[in-house]
This record gives sequence, C-alpha cells and structure tokens, in this order.
Amino acid sequence: MANILGIGNLVLDIILNVADYPKEDSEVRAQTRHFAFGGNTANTLYVLSQLGHQGAIVTTLATDDQAKQLTQALKAKNIGTDHVQRFIKGSTPTSYVLVSQSNASRTITHYRDLPELDFDHFAKIEIENYDWLHFEGRNLTQLPGMLNIAKTFLQHQPISLEIEKPREGIEALFGQANVLFFSHHYAKAKGFDDGENLLKAMRSIAPNSHLICTWGTDGAWCVSASGEWHHEPAQLVKRPVDTLGAGDTFNAGVIHHLINGLTLKQAVHEASILAARKCQQVGLDNLLQPLATRKPIANIKHINSAKATVVPAPGLKHKVVLIKHEGEVKAYENNCPHQDVPLDEAYKIDVNPFEMTMKCSVHDAYFRIEDGVCVEGPCWRDELKAVPIEIDTETGAIYLA
Repeated sequence: MANILGIGNLVLDIILNVADYPKEDSEVRAQTRHFAFGGNTANTLYVLSQLGHQGAIVTTLATDDQAKQLTQALKAKNIGTDHVQRFIKGSTPTSYVLVSQSNASRTITHYRDLPELDFDHFAKIEIENYDWLHFEGRNLTQLPGMLNIAKTFLQHQPISLEIEKPREGIEALFGQANVLFFSHHYAKAKGFDDGENLLKAMRSIAPNSHLICTWGTDGAWCVSASGEWHHEPAQLVKRPVDTLGAGDTFNAGVIHHLINGLTLKQAVHEASILAARKCQQVGLDNLLQPLATRKPIANIKHINSAKATVVPAPGLKHKVVLIKHEGEVKAYENNCPHQDVPLDEAYKIDVNPFEMTMKCSVHDAYFRIEDGVCVEGPCWRDELKAVPIEIDTETGAIYLA
C-alpha cells in the first residue's frame, strides 16, 4: 500500500441521466438525478483507495453545506481531508453533468467562484511523508512553485502531472514530473491528430519522463523514460453505460501498477482494462467487483399501450410498471407518491387510452403515461419515479439500465 497525495480540484457533481443529449433551445426530462463528489484528482484518489492505497487530497473548499457534504463523502471513501484549504468567500464548485443513455457520453457545465489553492498552503504540507504526488495541470499561477518544492524536497517519490486542457505556460512544467498524462483534448488543441505524434513532440520537452496520451476508442499511446514505445488498443466495450470518470480511473490504474513494479507498457494495459470496466457501470463504486450478470425483466413483444405490465425488478425497492406510449416503452416504479403503495395494491392498474393515463387503484390518482406526472387526484403534480431501461433491438429483451 502506498500513501498518495493528490493536488487538484474538488467539485460537487449533479448528475442527470437523460435518454439523449438535448438539442439547443429544447426541454427534456431527466430520468434520474444523483449527487457525488467529483473532480479529476478526487476521482483518481477514490479509485486508488479501492486498489488498496491510502490517499489525501489538497484542494480548496468553501464553508457552505455542500462543502460539509463533500468532506463527509471523501472521508467515507477513505480519502484524507487534513490538507484542504478553506475559504469563507465563495461557494462550493459545482459541475452539472448530463449523461446520455443512448451512447454514455457526458457533457459537463462547470461553475466556480472559489479561489484556487495557494502556494503558501501547499508549502506547509510535509510532502516527504507521501510515496507519490499526483497533480492536476491547472492553477498555473501557483502550480510552478508547488512542483518546484516537490522536485526539490522529494528524493525518490515519483511525481505525476495530468494535462487535460491547454493552459498558457504549462509546457514549461513538464520536465518536473516523472509521469505525464495527456488527454486527446490537449493533443487536438495543439494540432495533433493522434497520441503518437503528440508524444514525439513532448519527448523533446520531457525526455526523462514516462509519457502517456489517451484517445478514447483509439486506445492509448505511451513512451517510457527509456524510450520504449507502445500503442495500447482500446478495450472492446459492447455498450458503454457511463464514461464519466473513465480517464481518472485509467490514471489511477497506471499509478497503481507503476507503484507495484510493472513496466509502463504493462501498467497502461492493465489501466485500460480497468477503465473499460468502469465504462460498463454507473459511477465509481465497486470497480474491483465482477459485473453483475443482467437478466431481462420483460420482452417488448409483451408490452402494449392498452395495459400496464408490472414486473419484478431485482435490486430495486419496488416492482416496475411497463407500458407503451407512442411506440416507446415507459418504465416507472410501481409506487404511488401519495401514500407509498403499489399502483395495483387493490386491483389492476386501469389505463385510459383516450386520456393516456394510468390510475392508482387505492385513491384514484391519475398519472400521465408520457411522463408519470399526476394530473388528477390526491397527489396532483407529484410524479412516478422513472426507471431507466435498455432494450435489446435484436431480441426485444428489456433490461434495467
């Protein structure tokens, strides 16, 4: 087990799952919403924690309720918060993340009015007590001094630097790190069309460092400090579920395997497998557990618009109501928001094909089939909870997403 210090951003992620990415000037309904801590460094430290390492984060936080929420979440994931710098002025940085269920892409809108980490705060940390330092390539007014301290006072501990976006002057820092992670966004912004050509250019800037560039479905390129080149093809993922945090997972995998003595080529290979594993699940929890074998909850040939079909849903608290609406299968938890009872508690769910509603059998609440909103009855304007599903176009099998 290594003791790893991560220096970077920490945000509150508000994640909305939508069927497809919305068009401009349109309105869509999210299928699910959840909150989580985010930021590249925080995510990488969480994955490293699952891989058996101890981690601590150096970042800034506000003093609002969201900051307390993030602190508690980090501690629950075994990430130390002793080096967090607090600011009274400003609020907790927030990222609003849209995840498209159709292709697992994610679009992020970030808001920040909180000051960045300052050099004096970092300088007080006893960095010699850590086995590895991982920096985000941001905060360019303070980062050069932090890297200079790390390079000066650390004798054998590796330093890694993640370069996600082009920032003025960042290239001057590349020689300070032992491992450099480049994104394809940075490469494209610099005019390169693949990772190999980027790394060839970067070799002249950081000839004694491990260099890695990831390129999504095109895989990853790397060159070791000794000059060994390798291209790692992307792992085949039949249907990605959630790509949010895949790059952070990859970085954690590389760091983990380098700590354990693997070559850069081997570390990149293992990290690619771990990143692909992450893309097949929502979130970062339980990355080392086998993926659950999914079983269909129904088949589309048994679902129609005249009848609501109620089926068991393993892993969910309630059964699921399935019904067709304008050729699309709608799925809702079988739970009336009025008194938390199944819609079919007294008798079957009545469907009105003219009003396009479903009626709760207990207190006659009517819900629109289109979006689950109650349009008449004791829980007016409340809504049924939508359940994300996936349909196999070849077999018609319906799965929980």
